[in-house]
This record gives sequence, structure tokens and C-alpha cells, in this order.
Amino acid sequence: MKRLAFAVLLLAAAPAAAAEPQPTPLLSIALNADIRSSNPGVQRDFNSDVVLQHVTEGLVALREDQTPAPMLADSIEVSPDGTAYTFRLRDGITFHDGRPLTSAEVAWSWKRYLDPTTQWQCLDRFDGRGGPKVLAVETPDPRTVVFRIDRRSALFLVNMATIQCGAVVLSPSSLGPDGAWVKPVGTGPYIFADWQKNRYLELTRFPGYKPLPGDREGAAGGKQALAETLRFVVIPDRSVMNAALLSGQVDIVPDVGATEIDAMKAAGAQVTVTPTLSWAVLLLQTRDPLLSDVRVRQALARAIDGGQVAEAASFGLAAPNPSAIAVASAYHHGDAAWPAFDPAEATRLLQEAGHAGASIRIQTNNRPTGQYEAALMIQGLLTGAGIDAQIDTLDWATQLQNYREGKFQASVFTFSGRPDPALAFDSIIGSKDEDPTNQWEDPQAIAWLAEAKTLEDKAGRQAIFDRLHARMAEQLPVIGLFNPVQVTAVGPKVRGYADWAPGNARLWGVWKEP
Repeated sequence: MKRLAFAVLLLAAAPAAAAEPQPTPLLSIALNADIRSSNPGVQRDFNSDVVLQHVTEGLVALREDQTPAPMLADSIEVSPDGTAYTFRLRDGITFHDGRPLTSAEVAWSWKRYLDPTTQWQCLDRFDGRGGPKVLAVETPDPRTVVFRIDRRSALFLVNMATIQCGAVVLSPSSLGPDGAWVKPVGTGPYIFADWQKNRYLELTRFPGYKPLPGDREGAAGGKQALAETLRFVVIPDRSVMNAALLSGQVDIVPDVGATEIDAMKAAGAQVTVTPTLSWAVLLLQTRDPLLSDVRVRQALARAIDGGQVAEAASFGLAAPNPSAIAVASAYHHGDAAWPAFDPAEATRLLQEAGHAGASIRIQTNNRPTGQYEAALMIQGLLTGAGIDAQIDTLDWATQLQNYREGKFQASVFTFSGRPDPALAFDSIIGSKDEDPTNQWEDPQAIAWLAEAKTLEDKAGRQAIFDRLHARMAEQLPVIGLFNPVQVTAVGPKVRGYADWAPGNARLWGVWKEP
């Protein structure tokens, strides 16, 4: 409790934005790795999402509380049966190429997303597999778009808004004459300008941007582009990141280590610690000959103390959480059942399964996100239960590709924050034959998740999420570890910066004093 209070104290002590924002020539932020792609929702990763949210916008966006709000839409009307969504577009919005936003561009963008050849990451949420099927995108006039879906959904707008999907509206000039991807031409406050791979990426302020009135509200609300240029600098080494901040070469470092907080503050940096919706887990390949035996998975869960892992990975700033429902979520139950730490019982289960002294290989990476430290602690705990655990430290791109293809025995992995518990469970539930990233193939879990996606009653959804967690604690397709915190340091002259639960940096409304 002392550690958590410390985190809240740091957050509360963050300086407020100055009363008089000023134009800023350059604002720079460190990235721990290059973006994977400039194509929203396609070949994406977290860093890609962070950059592209400044360039592109969708019909809706998430507020601070993770509920969807209109963005390019001026209003949204839902039919009584929940199968028709009518969006009235804001007037006077233009793309970076000067094209005015009309319903035609919305329909074009969605036709592209729904084409399987695009390989959009969230296709299954809109084609009837993991959510309702979009039957039609109609354009009765230039400012009106009507989405017709095959069934009621509690998550239709949330899925549209979530940053992982990248369901943005693009200009057709984002593609070349041959239909190949070129770069994102969106409606956001910044233009995608220059990408020097593995070095830096620059965005320039879009002078034609028309912000919503009011203040920043999550990824929605008013977006004031106060910096003329945003520069995202790729710095894989955490110590180099910190040195770059203290020397003024970058203005924001969103990956500060917990042990570096005091030194950064002493050097004049402003530091905040914010709980996130992200979820660190130990993925278990349930089709592996060893891990297909639930007794082995139960042994691993008994051998791993989530508190020690969270302590090692976050230096005490994060609390253990085995649940797919983030601690920050209104649906989270802190007393939900989970196998207790019991190395002796773990050894007994392995002997019962005929796998005493079993060997397991754990993939991780050395990015400054605590995953390597978590893997080291897990290795030590498993060794204490008589399990021969070996660590394979990979570059992030390789580990991510292995995750996408299911090429691992065990893997310390972090899911980026999902705004709704159903989406968090959706990250792990489903058939591996359909998608190798699915971890939990239990038919009952699949059925319960489908029900949660259609139910709008909070109490009813809570009951389903509780049942899912209890079943996950029995079958253990993954071993949940903790919700990482966001530790961010900004330069002494930076004003207006604030982290939020999804963890992705927002640079609109941010400026520097001279």
C-alpha cells in the first residue's frame, strides 16, 4: 500500500499546465523502438499507435473514462434495435491533402478495412467472427454515413474508438496508383512528414486542422497543436534516453525506470507515475506437448508469486493482478480467486503429471518495459519449484512476430490497454486455428465472451467477467502478472503533458516555455 500511495502522490504532484500556452517550434519524445508500420491498424504495435493518433482520426474516440465520444462525427444516432448507426459528419473538416471530409471517404476507408487482403487487425470485430458483421456502409448524402450491422453490440462504438484498431478515416491518397500503401493522409492535427527508420520520425503541424471546442478529453475533445514539429526519436537504451532528456535533446521520456525517478527529479525533470490498462502476462502455448497438460500449467501458476514478479518488474510501483480486468477498471474484483503461491504443491502437480524436472523456455525482450526483469524473476521462482526454466532474450520485433504466429513455448508479454473487459478477454479467447494469437480455446469461455459483447447491463456483464476469471484460474491458458505503470519524465520547461490509463502519449495541448 505504501508503494501504491507513492505512485498516486507522484501523480498528484505533477505540475499543471501553464495558463498561457505558447507556440513551440519543436517538441521531441523518445521511443524505445521504431514504429512497426505507418498503416493504422495494419502491422501495428504500441509505438505505431502513439505516433499515428496524432495524424489520423476516426468517427469516434475514447474519453478519459474509456467511453466513446464523437470525433469526426458531429452526432450519432442508434436505431432502437441496435442494428443501425447513423453518423452526421462535422462540417469543414479537411484531409492533409486538402480534400474535404465527406461520407465517401468514410465508406472508402471502411471498404478497405473490411477487405481481408488489407489484413486489418480488427477485421474479426466487424465481420461477424468476434463481433457484429457490418452489412453495409451507406452514404445517403455527403455528411451522413449509416452503418448497418447484423446484431446488437455493446462494443461497436468502443471497437471503432480503440487505438489498437486504428479505425480511422483516410484520404484515398494514402495509397499509390497501384493500390499499395504510401503513408497516412488523415485529418489529425499533425501531418506525417519524415520517417528515417530506426532513427526518428517527424510530424508537422497541419494548419488546416479544425479542433473540437473545449479541453483535451482522453483521445477526444479539443486537440490544440501547439508544437510546429513533433519529433519521435528512437532510443532503445534507457540510460541513453534519460541522458537525452537531461541534456535537452528530447523533451519527453515515457519509459523511465522506477529506480531512476529520484535522480531524474533531482536533475530538474518532472516525473509522473500513472496506472495503466496494459496487462503483463506469461503466455503459455497450450498446444505444446508439455503445456497442453493443465496440471503442468497449474504447477507453473503455483510456482509463480505474482507479487514478487510485479515487484521485480516495476520496483514496487505496480500491484500484482492475475486478472484480464485491469485494476483501474470499474469491473475489477481485487479478491478474485487465483492459485496461491505454493512451490511444494507445484512440485507435487508436476510429479503427478509425470513431468518432474520439466524444462521450459521463456521468450522475452530487453526493452525498458520490465519484461526482462519479470522473466528473470519467473525463472528463479520456477527453479525453486524444480522446473528448468531457460530465457531466450529476443529483439522486440522477433518476439512480436513469434506471438503473432504462436511460435513460443512460454513468453513474457504485455498487452496494450483495452478500454473494456470484453476486449481484454478478447485478446486471449478464441480458436488458434483462426488466429494463432488466441491463447484460450475453451468453448464455454468463447460463448460467455460472445454474450458479454452483446449485453449492455453492467451487473450482467460483471457476472460474466467474474465467471470468465474463475474459469481462467482453473484452466490457466495464460498466467496474469500485473498492470504496468507509466513512468514519464518531461523536461523542466514542458507544460500541458499528462499521462492517462491507456498509456499512449498525447502531444496535443503540450508546449514549452521559452
